[in-house]
Amino acid sequence: MTLPSSPRPQRRILAVVLAAMAIGMVVVEPFPKGATLLALTEHHGVDAGDLPALALLLVAAWLAI
Repeated sequence: MTLPSSPRPQRRILAVVLAAMAIGMVVVEPFPKGATLLALTEHHGVDAGDLPALALLLVAAWLAI
């Protein structure tokens, strides 16, 4: 008797792909800078343009669980 394959490996692969896309979005910055949401230092922080990448990271974390 064979058991159906678990979707866990596929979900983890998708999570890694989404995380890589989010990191790429932060590095390339395809979205315009907006208002600063969280200032970490004078020159670094989280801008409104980083929100799509943060959303992808949250989805990736949810899939990895």
